Amino acid sequence: MNKTPIIGLIRYSCRATFTSKKYFSPKYLNYRLNIFRNITLKSFQNQTDKDFNIFLLHSVNLPDEYKEIFKILENQNAFLHNIYINDSELEGSDYINAVESTVEYVNYINDTAINFRIDNDDAVPDNFIEKLKQFLNPEFIDFVISFPNISIIQRTGKNKYLLQKKYFPSNSIGLAYVTKKNNYKTIMTLGDHGKVNQKHLMLLVPGNGGIQTINGKNIMNSLYLGYTTSLSKDSMSSLLKNNNYYDFDFTCLNICKRNIMLETIIKSINYAKKNIFTKS
Repeated sequence: MNKTPIIGLIRYSCRATFTSKKYFSPKYLNYRLNIFRNITLKSFQNQTDKDFNIFLLHSVNLPDEYKEIFKILENQNAFLHNIYINDSELEGSDYINAVESTVEYVNYINDTAINFRIDNDDAVPDNFIEKLKQFLNPEFIDFVISFPNISIIQRTGKNKYLLQKKYFPSNSIGLAYVTKKNNYKTIMTLGDHGKVNQKHLMLLVPGNGGIQTINGKNIMNSLYLGYTTSLSKDSMSSLLKNNNYYDFDFTCLNICKRNIMLETIIKSINYAKKNIFTKS
């Protein structure tokens, strides 16, 4: 594996307290794998700057057939690497040790490096790594880098989609941290990503941020109250190309009809559950 100045971290199949009991069911795993291949992985395969590594954090209890699939993906993508850890809490020692072990694969530039986080069903623009590289400078050490202008996409029919644009300063899509050579830290261990600006200076980068997909399967996964744009397959393709994204095949997403009232109630309940488990 080549060492790189930029490292990405993705919690792919790590289990935590609030994880669904059906987490390792074939139906669920196949669905998420299809989304990862067609959206998240594609967004990194098409980066204009290839000088980065991505680490997927998996549970050691992930079924063997999927471990084999990820081994193949690792062999096919030089930047992709799998780490298997014991099921633990979000701040469990096995999890923290796995995340911090990525220091072995860092190539420092100006004694600095950058690591970022992204969920396994989201995507970044084609120039994401290229943009991050401009912050490989000691003057940005201990800064959090955010790309706050995100797009949320929900599939509502065979070739019909809803697009919602939001400004989220601390969203997890590509949220990055600039660390130094003699005190390596990662964005994954700075605490709740929505509150990292309480202890660290944050830089908000203009332009397109990441894409959050709505698939009906992960916590807090629904559109927000407010305006959305309806798109066909062709208009979606045109929008992606004109905004520096890969032309993703969003038909890998389940069709989810929008129900504003129900989604708001579910989002509120899930938010409360997440905070209870995180604080306990």
